[in-house]
Amino acid sequence: MIREAVDAVSTARAGALPGKGPLARAVGFMILFSVLHASFRFLARRSILVTAREVEREVRRRLFSHVIRLPIPFFQSTPTGDVMSRLTNDLSAVWLFLGPGLLTLIGTSIAWLLAVAFMLRISPSLTLVSLLIAPVVVLLSREYGRTFHRQHRKVQESLASMNGTLQENVSGIRIVKAFTLEAREEERFARDCEGYFRNNLAVARTSAAFHGVIGLLAGVGMSLVLYLGGRAVVHGTLTLGGFVAFNAYLAMLSFPTMAMGWVINLFQRGNAAMGRINQFLLLPVEFPGTDGYAGEKPPLPAPDGAGPATSAPLLEVRGLAFSHGRGERGEALRGVSFSVRRGEVVGLVGPTGGGKSTLFSLLLGMYPIPPGTIFLEGRDASGIPLPELRRRFALVAQDPFLFSDSVLENVCFGREAPDLEAAREAAGLARFLDEIGELPRGFDTVVGERGVSLSGGQKQRATIARALCAGSPVLLLDDALSSVDAETEREIFEGILPVRGERTVLFSTHRMASLSRCDRVLVLAGGRIAEEGTQDELLSLRGVYFDLYSRQMLARELEESP
Repeated sequence: MIREAVDAVSTARAGALPGKGPLARAVGFMILFSVLHASFRFLARRSILVTAREVEREVRRRLFSHVIRLPIPFFQSTPTGDVMSRLTNDLSAVWLFLGPGLLTLIGTSIAWLLAVAFMLRISPSLTLVSLLIAPVVVLLSREYGRTFHRQHRKVQESLASMNGTLQENVSGIRIVKAFTLEAREEERFARDCEGYFRNNLAVARTSAAFHGVIGLLAGVGMSLVLYLGGRAVVHGTLTLGGFVAFNAYLAMLSFPTMAMGWVINLFQRGNAAMGRINQFLLLPVEFPGTDGYAGEKPPLPAPDGAGPATSAPLLEVRGLAFSHGRGERGEALRGVSFSVRRGEVVGLVGPTGGGKSTLFSLLLGMYPIPPGTIFLEGRDASGIPLPELRRRFALVAQDPFLFSDSVLENVCFGREAPDLEAAREAAGLARFLDEIGELPRGFDTVVGERGVSLSGGQKQRATIARALCAGSPVLLLDDALSSVDAETEREIFEGILPVRGERTVLFSTHRMASLSRCDRVLVLAGGRIAEEGTQDELLSLRGVYFDLYSRQMLARELEESP
């Protein structure tokens, strides 16, 4: 249309108006094409960008679903900042390619094909000259892509390190302030920022060099076209309208040519990011599928009578040995054997590092269970699906963890839906109900990140209430009463013991006086069961338990003496 309009004007007689027909037709078509162009751009963005967001959402969901199913050793060896970086920054890089990058790639490809086709119709020789730089651009783009991929991977890794430092300092801000280490942590974060900055600077330099060379080549090509095309117009082998139209097509190709560098940039970023995401997605999970999370809960076994009493053991451990992978000296458990009947309260005691927490982790299947070592209701626990196995236990860990949600949501975390009456009953048993009533909004009070608005004792009682509210038949208390005073501990036990026919309790503690409430006590030392019996029986043996008990009683007397 531009060619026809220019030729119509150039062929008009001097002093006369150009023909209105070709000019009006050209203007009309150009307006129509502009409307169509705007419509297609709108529809393309609406479809491709929205679809890219949907893909991003699904990948994020899948990645999160995969991460929370990874085994505990993964989280022990992978920094939290690295996980956060892959769930946020890497996914954003993937979206940028799938959305704006793919949209630009499609648009520039169509523009190239159509423009070159019309340029060939106007002048094949000029088209050949203008495309001489294309092979050079392809080779440069290929080398640029390789270099950029390596550099951007370093950027993502340094970003993960920086995020990890930030997350650790925000989570541990109390410790940082307590030891007045603000300046040191500031320097540490500055080093991470410097690494991230330098890696990004390398990417920027590579990108600038690539775009600069592409711009230079485009300028050289344009100069050749102007020179050769101008000579063709002078010699009459090309009309003025054709020359103007050819240059218009060439101008149309300038943005797609430059945009291809940006698309390659986005592709390499997305490729590097998706590679990091796939590293997580390819890691083996604890169990496949969503059964036990999104599906129905397996039924809990009904209690066998009201007393501590049935002959068949609920839980049996036979010759359990486990190592964290540090060789023979690093064995956490060595030939541990014991049994627990339904409704029993069994105490676990021993020196620090004796293997109590490791034993609880194995009962929950947090580590691979050696076959033929742990039996639950006569079934080999290594063959029980993990969701079913874990629903038999309710854990109260040493370090009480609460979510940034209401008290009700935290207490009912182990249930399918919040139940106020069940929460009240559990909080009452944990001796936490009265203090909930003193909170600003009662059960609806938001406790803050990790329960920051509660005291240490309140957080422990909240986690005990959460375990009781879950309704699991076996309650694992892993030194769970260390932050409450002796009187509160006694009241909590008085609340738990009446329902002992419904629940079996394994109670790990360093407070020896608490073990008088247990039916039996297991002394775990050096990864083995050193002694077993009631508190009185163990004291009469004058062995490991007697040693621990005597030292603690002596330390208490020294503390209480003036």
